[in-house]
Amino acid sequence: MSPQNMPFSKAIDGFLLSFRIDHSNQTAKLYELYLKIACDWLQDPPISAIDTEYLRRFMLYLKSEYTPNRVHSSTRHGRPLSEAAQDNYWIALRSCFRWLHENGVILTNPAEALARPKVVKPEPDPFTEEEVKRLLFYAQNVKVIRENGPSYHRHRPTARRNVALILVLLDCGIRVGELARLTFADLRLEVGEIHIRPFETGKKSQERYIPLGKRTRKALWLYLSSLEEPEPTHRLFGLDPTSVRQLLYRIAAAAQVPHTHPHRFRHTFAIEYLRNGGDVFTLQRILGHTTLDMVNYYLKLIQTDLREAHKRASPADRWEL
Repeated sequence: MSPQNMPFSKAIDGFLLSFRIDHSNQTAKLYELYLKIACDWLQDPPISAIDTEYLRRFMLYLKSEYTPNRVHSSTRHGRPLSEAAQDNYWIALRSCFRWLHENGVILTNPAEALARPKVVKPEPDPFTEEEVKRLLFYAQNVKVIRENGPSYHRHRPTARRNVALILVLLDCGIRVGELARLTFADLRLEVGEIHIRPFETGKKSQERYIPLGKRTRKALWLYLSSLEEPEPTHRLFGLDPTSVRQLLYRIAAAAQVPHTHPHRFRHTFAIEYLRNGGDVFTLQRILGHTTLDMVNYYLKLIQTDLREAHKRASPADRWEL
């Protein structure tokens, strides 16, 4: 079979085979999903039949007609695909067709002229102190409503684990995947730090040691004291990323704290770290970013804070010189 007559599905298989060598399994699975949806919509034509207009119509379909199946987010069920998600499809298509062109499977790259979706990056929305306190209360307690008589709060059997989990997210700014992969051996309470091990290619989850605050260390000690002797290689919290998200959704619903998700704790940590005098280079190492781009983005968000602080602190203004 001539490469030009190869079905799009077979070309995708070849691209993914190469892609998995240098990228994490999770990223490869996402690319496979995006490209499969594109292949199904295009009805798996010969690779040579796909031109820029073909891909443009697919991107328009994503924008105006496609409704993703959101299993874990009931609040967004039925909503159209977000601009950021459309951009992910664009990136996957560009990567695939660039690889096909570079390896001689196609003579021209139809995705090269494909316009990128315009994405307005939302500003991180950190938790307030009051929101975190409500989350911690309902991480420990569940409200029981009685038909006859006043309602009351019952202590959760998993209260210590829940509190420790939330404080690790808030105090360390780690990703939900990094939290889920933590083992008991990664916890070093005696020196007050956790060990984040590199994951797969190490491009996203870089190896690093992150300090723990006193309250987080106490919460972890209380959690550990409630357990039998755990195996060092067992998962610290015993939850996968999806289970962590679902746990937080349930706690947030009881606490009436909207938009609660694991990454919002990461945003909160980063912004509070800078607000309280932390430097960008240390923050970059703690967050595990390879560049300062995202850290500088957080820094821009607190410029308003700095201007307001200067108004309050300026001796020239306060002394009316």
